[in-house]
Amino acid sequence: MSADALELVFTGSAVLGTALLLLSSIGGGMHVRLHLHLRVPHLRVPFVRATRTDDATATPALLAFLAMFGIGGLFGATAFSLGPAGQMAVALAFGAFGAGVGFAIFAALRRAEGDEPTALRDLVGRKARVTVSIGERGHGTIALTYDGAVQTLAATATTPIARGREVEILGVHGMAVTVRSLPPP
Repeated sequence: MSADALELVFTGSAVLGTALLLLSSIGGGMHVRLHLHLRVPHLRVPFVRATRTDDATATPALLAFLAMFGIGGLFGATAFSLGPAGQMAVALAFGAFGAGVGFAIFAALRRAEGDEPTALRDLVGRKARVTVSIGERGHGTIALTYDGAVQTLAATATTPIARGREVEILGVHGMAVTVRSLPPP
């Protein structure tokens, strides 16, 4: 391969990899899936936990490899004045380093993410306490703890329920819940 063609490959790799890595970092709501059915041997590293479907670490690692491969090839050509084989060796070393750093950073970010928030429909069957009495027309407010915080929800019931009473959530209607009074303990 000629020096000009190799430089074009390295430049294209650096620009494309960097641009796609930046887009994947800032584009949290954009999803483009590319399914490649490859058999990859399972590599066990004791301090890194990743799954085969962990797109949040695999894609950035691949893009980091691509970007650093191009940068390493250009660096090998200009800084060391290496031939094609030397440029390729430096490009592969830079690419492996970039993939490792990208994998480590995005794996740490993935572990730092919180759990999915509780959906209101998952509250059915939980117990809560009435904070604003549910009157004759059946409207009031309840409080319960979920997702690590005390949440207050509008509540309806078929019978009046006094403030401070314990209730059970029977159903969800929009942002309000239907409750029934529990017998005193």
